[in-house]
Amino acid sequence: METKEQKQFYVIVNGQRVEVTEEVYRAYVRPVRTQQRAERRNWRCVLKAEKYGLVRCKKDCSKCPYAMQGNAPTGNETSLETLRESGYDAPSLLDMESDLIDREERVERVERLHEAIKQLNERQQYLIAEFYFNGKTHTEISRALGIDRTSVTKAIARALAALKKILQKN
Repeated sequence: METKEQKQFYVIVNGQRVEVTEEVYRAYVRPVRTQQRAERRNWRCVLKAEKYGLVRCKKDCSKCPYAMQGNAPTGNETSLETLRESGYDAPSLLDMESDLIDREERVERVERLHEAIKQLNERQQYLIAEFYFNGKTHTEISRALGIDRTSVTKAIARALAALKKILQKN
């Protein structure tokens, strides 16, 4: 019996067999096997069951009279009726409209925030940008500015207070 160290892995490249590591082999084979499994699943009929909604038939479709008549859904159909039977509820127009309004309001809030940040002094803008937009830590900012970390923490708090005042005023 071969152990893991003795196993050799090959892939076919341009018609030639090339020896590769196990990691490369698995990375190469995984998407191929996934595609094969998906194709095999699509061969099966999708039938309506009482308890679980739609289920896949376990029998061979080539011998199934239901599938041979063309009555069995293949699972590739995306009609609204099939989606509803499987439990999917399409969002209503009101839901879509409220989502659109929420998205527009979010964009407006972001624009207001950017306008408010522009009203801060240059140092406060730098601190807000570095900490919130560039993801720098207080320690990294303090090193860049050559000041104490607690000073950076207090300066950011003051900048946020000033930003809050500006946003409340507008």
